[in-house]
Amino acid sequence: MGRLEDLAQHNANLARHELSEALNRLARLDDEGTLRARDLGRIAYAYHRMSWWQQVTDLICGHEETVDGASALLIVRQRAQELLINARPLTNGGLFALAMAESCRGGARAFLDATQTLADALTTPPARDACPAGGPTAHTASPAVAEPVISAREYHL
Repeated sequence: MGRLEDLAQHNANLARHELSEALNRLARLDDEGTLRARDLGRIAYAYHRMSWWQQVTDLICGHEETVDGASALLIVRQRAQELLINARPLTNGGLFALAMAESCRGGARAFLDATQTLADALTTPPARDACPAGGPTAHTASPAVAEPVISAREYHL
């Protein structure tokens, strides 16, 4: 296993530990008394945060498809971004459904925040030599040899 795979496993274990501590509050209810809303919120948030790291380790270990640590991290980041972008507001289901949806978004946001620097390091910046600093000039690009510009939609068809 490489460093990224080890890092993903470590973060997944930390998230599991956080969830375990939140769940231990339920086990101590007999001794301490009442369960508060923030205890349930902490459990839900920890669960959703852990689920994103679990997806990364599942990809690395081949539960879905086996990929390297960098690819797994970027794939799961894309999933988290899609969840945040495409999440529709709940209009029914009660307060519990609203709270779970919010904790799911919070877990996705926490995962994205925790992996932002790493993702920036993994993605390659655009090539500096793709276009000269001053832009194309008459002597570097003539209309006779310039390639036609096509849209991304046409390219992928």
